[in-house]
Amino acid sequence: MLQEIRAGNQDGWQKLVDRFQGRLLAFARRQLPQTADADDVVQEAFLGFLQTLAKFRESSSLETWLFQILRRRVADFFRRRGGRGDVILCGELSAYSLSCDRPGAESKDHSASWHVRREEDRQDDYLALTTALLGEVEKLKRDERFEDLQVIDLLLFAQRRNRDVAELLDLSEKAVALKKHRFIEKLRDALPKSDRDAADSTADDLLTSLWADFRPSCPKRTTLGKFQLGTLATNWDEYVAFHIETLGCQFCSASLDDLAELASTVQAGESAPLRDRIMQSTVGFFRPD
Repeated sequence: MLQEIRAGNQDGWQKLVDRFQGRLLAFARRQLPQTADADDVVQEAFLGFLQTLAKFRESSSLETWLFQILRRRVADFFRRRGGRGDVILCGELSAYSLSCDRPGAESKDHSASWHVRREEDRQDDYLALTTALLGEVEKLKRDERFEDLQVIDLLLFAQRRNRDVAELLDLSEKAVALKKHRFIEKLRDALPKSDRDAADSTADDLLTSLWADFRPSCPKRTTLGKFQLGTLATNWDEYVAFHIETLGCQFCSASLDDLAELASTVQAGESAPLRDRIMQSTVGFFRPD
């Protein structure tokens, strides 16, 4: 699809819109007060994707990139209306996610231009930590170390305190602190030596932003589909249930909403008008010179 889009093929673009529109719209509807508002920010997100396509690094998935853009468009929506610009990423734990109800904490959702400037200023640290983070989380998944993954999810994604995580998972605070320390050390060890000092000085701020941007612990869509069908192995089923029900991941909950709608006959009729709007608003990217 990317090759087709970059070559100016509008059919490739329509394929991408059809594939991702449902899950993006489900996420936007969880965040915004009106369906029309959700439609608008999803349209803006697809337009933003085309505008930033040259910056897309294929080390992350298309879904991840699209959700990054959409999350910032949702934050912009609230800011335009005088709000704080927070985006709820963890449902049941939203009081602790990002800046919500945390004294002295600043919102981690900024405008698209802020993120561009931030990434340019801290490019090396950002890329080094991203690679290390994705690699270490993938190892936890591969080794099925789900308790460690739950701890890191709660600390980084939901921004819970050590004692809250210990109580929720029936662990000691010492055990939680040790798991966090070991994880951070593995990240540090995975970085090139020249990047370690710089990463140490920015890790606390960057790790939470990276977790929200790249969602390394989120199950794959095929895994979510199997969870919905009840066909996952027990340990994976328990982790996905934690991720959806306890952590309240809004990205994965949106994907489940979309999968449920795809199984019905409702979505086919509802999605066409928005898709037509998206295609019309982006037609200028595909007109020959």
